[in-house]
Amino acid sequence: MFSNKKRTKLNSILISALSIITILFLFSVAFLWSEFNNKLNVSQINFSETNVLDNDIYNMMLSDLIGTNHNKINLSKISKVLESHPYVKATRVSNIFPGKIQIEIIEREPIALLNTQPMLMLDAEGYVLPNEKTLKNYNLPILTNFNPSLKLYPSGEKALSVKVNECIYWINKIRFNYSSLYKNLSEIKITSTNDMELILFDYPTHIYLGNDQLWSRINILKEFEKELGSKKITDFNYLDIRYDNQIIAKRRRS
Repeated sequence: MFSNKKRTKLNSILISALSIITILFLFSVAFLWSEFNNKLNVSQINFSETNVLDNDIYNMMLSDLIGTNHNKINLSKISKVLESHPYVKATRVSNIFPGKIQIEIIEREPIALLNTQPMLMLDAEGYVLPNEKTLKNYNLPILTNFNPSLKLYPSGEKALSVKVNECIYWINKIRFNYSSLYKNLSEIKITSTNDMELILFDYPTHIYLGNDQLWSRINILKEFEKELGSKKITDFNYLDIRYDNQIIAKRRRS
């Protein structure tokens, strides 16, 4: 049998545990109720730092939805409005009690320009991004000799041109695996025979890759550059890598 002292101690522990469980339950119910109604009384809205566009653009998109007093904000509507912007890939909107919400935006980052009228930007997945005035500075390679019909490039959606999407795939691969080449890319052309040609900013140097085994040929270029030592690939007018196991190069006259 338990002694009175032990019984009293056990009761005290049980009461404390039940109190904690009750408090947690009430918090959970309150939170779920707010989420169920999806409306919160909010006094402050915070944006996470963005890398492509200024936060002011996204904040302005919410002006009609939020109003001046930040009351009764619908979180799902905030996400829907923000994700309608071509540069927004995804959002996470969360409430931080008391009276605050935090908005995190994952942006689409442009990696290439498409030579159309007007010029369009493309991200790593081939999504079409309009040229925004407040876009942060990007030096991007230009894709030329592609079908310029704007019907193929709906804003905020994936480009419909197969060739453009193939080219974006290679650009993105170069960007991650051969960054020095990507940073020096001025233009990428597809010829009438579907050969890919790279044109560098410096001087410029032309690099002919052909239309097959592209990554193998890019790796050959990378190894060739390593073997040059103190010299650079921009010391050449052109480098032709269309032929197996060889590079045809024309050195630039000093």
